[in-house]
Amino acid sequence: MRFYESPRFKTTLSEQECTNELADILNNNTSPKVARLLQGIFTLNPRALKRGITCRPCHGTEQQSRMGYYDGRYQRIVLCCDNIRSKQQLEETLIHELVHAFDATRTGKFTSMCHLVACGEIRASAIGQCHDIKSESKKRACIWDDAVRSTAVHCGGTDLAMIFVQQVFDNCFKDTAPFTQPTTTSSSSSS
Repeated sequence: MRFYESPRFKTTLSEQECTNELADILNNNTSPKVARLLQGIFTLNPRALKRGITCRPCHGTEQQSRMGYYDGRYQRIVLCCDNIRSKQQLEETLIHELVHAFDATRTGKFTSMCHLVACGEIRASAIGQCHDIKSESKKRACIWDDAVRSTAVHCGGTDLAMIFVQQVFDNCFKDTAPFTQPTTTSSSSSS
C-alpha cells in the first residue's frame, strides 16, 4: 500500500482523469516497468488480476489514507484518484501495487506473515517510488521509511515493523523480480 501525502499546490485527479491516464499507461506501453510487471504477473497466473485495475475515490473508506492498494482477496488493484495529483504519481503507485500483485503470485519462505508484508513493502518501494533516487543512502532511507510505515499498519506498530523490516531488508532489497530471474520463487527469506 502506498500512503497519501496531502497536496501542497496541485489538486488531485478526478476519477475520469485518473482512468484516462491509466488507460494511456496500459494501452500505449508508455511504462516499460508496468508492462514487465504485468507480463510477469500473467505468466505466473493469468487470472491474478481478474477484477482488473481501476481508479476510484477512496475518501470515506478504510483506504482513504492510501494512494492505491492491491486487494488480494478480490484480485484487483485500486488507485485512489482523490489522492493522486499527476500521471507520474499514478504510474509510481501502479508500479508499487503491481509489485504486490506479482509477489502474491509467487511462493516464498518466510517465518511469519509480517516478514512477508515487510518484504513486499521493501520491494514495492525499491522498484516503485524510491527507484530513481541516485544517492544509495537516500534510496535505502526512502525504502526503509516506506516499508516500516506500511508494515506497521499490519504488524503491531512501528517498533515491531522496524524489527521485521530489518530482518528481511537486505535480501528483499536485492530481489528485483520480475526484472531479473527467477520469477517463480522468492529468493528472500527472513533471518
